[in-house]
Amino acid sequence: MADFAELFNTGITITFIGMTVVLAFLTLMIYAMNITSSFIINVLNKYFPEAVKEEPKKAKKKASSNNEEIALGVALAFHAQQGGK
Repeated sequence: MADFAELFNTGITITFIGMTVVLAFLTLMIYAMNITSSFIINVLNKYFPEAVKEEPKKAKKKASSNNEEIALGVALAFHAQQGGK
């Protein structure tokens, strides 16, 4: 029974150490990738800047031109609600 307990404790210890090493490596890799990507983006933007596209401003429609259409819609809705009388 003592051998089982010793083997179990050794297994738990090795598992804990392995998981800690993997977690540390993954954390280090994430930080390295973030630093590398920010460096690469800064260098690329310095030598190959992106062109900024300006969207043309849309002309606003006058409210007075839609008044006739709105009045017609209201009249049709009122007429339909009254049952066509």
